[in-house]
Amino acid sequence: MSAAPGWYDAGEPGRLRWWDGVQWTAHETAAPVVPAATAAYQAQPAPTAHPAAAAHPGAAQLTPTAHPGPAAGPAATDPTLPPMGWYPTPNGPVRWWDGARWSGMRVKDGLPGIDWATSEQPRAAIAFAAVFFGLGLTQLALALAASTVAFVAIPMMLLAVLWLSIGVQASAVQRIPRPTGVPLTDDLSLRPLPGEVGGSPVAGAPAPGWYTVAPATTRWWTGERWSQYIGTRYGVRPSFHGAKSYRLVLTVGRVMLAIGALGLLAGIVLTSIGASADDGSLLTAIGVFSIIAAVLVAGMGILFLALSPRQKRILVSPENPPT
Repeated sequence: MSAAPGWYDAGEPGRLRWWDGVQWTAHETAAPVVPAATAAYQAQPAPTAHPAAAAHPGAAQLTPTAHPGPAAGPAATDPTLPPMGWYPTPNGPVRWWDGARWSGMRVKDGLPGIDWATSEQPRAAIAFAAVFFGLGLTQLALALAASTVAFVAIPMMLLAVLWLSIGVQASAVQRIPRPTGVPLTDDLSLRPLPGEVGGSPVAGAPAPGWYTVAPATTRWWTGERWSQYIGTRYGVRPSFHGAKSYRLVLTVGRVMLAIGALGLLAGIVLTSIGASADDGSLLTAIGVFSIIAAVLVAGMGILFLALSPRQKRILVSPENPPT
């Protein structure tokens, strides 16, 4: 089976050539100088089989499904960019560069983690902010016209501010200049890195490789343990923040569901008052709009909670070896 896309020994000392997963390309680069213990991560053997085959005989028998989504991601299609890894940023923390762009994963106070707010698609986050701002502004205008309290407007505005902050933060990270130099490879808290093979693979355990842990998501198995790196359609991503992010997913889902329930109750009350009043058309309109907005928010909360089992498989490292 062919090796995954990446930089490999070009047969010339100090040079690496890009393997696109099918054939060699014309792209070459200088091999970075790294400690011998981590050289396997920076320069793999010639891809006549999986790069781990020499260290683990069963690795050459891996099926194509053992390889990850990153092979189709941007990091695998533009070999002119620096290879993926942890790099220091100008006047900022060490961050994960996926081979095409910066991510929200960083090292702070010596510990790997994630920014307080991050998104793979900052434009989508800003679009969400615009939607919630529009809903909140409409609710506020209707409430002012009827001289009532804008029950739903406040949480809508807060959600708009949250999504806007996420979009702005993620956009700022992606605008950081691309990394220079070689990635960090000697920090044990960040290892095993993607592609690293365990020194003493567990007897009877599956061969090193990328294994599916959720739909369109894989995780690197070293031969003796799972790493904290997953492969998605966006590229390779660290998951040191996994447990914390999973709890956040549950919290956001529950909060949105609670806001939706309160908004639905407020909408029903306003609709009832408007229906019994002599001229309650405006109150009725506010109530109906509140119900619609509440159903939208509650639906998003239900979606967050419904997807939480899948998010757990993505974010939290499995307890058992791959099968």
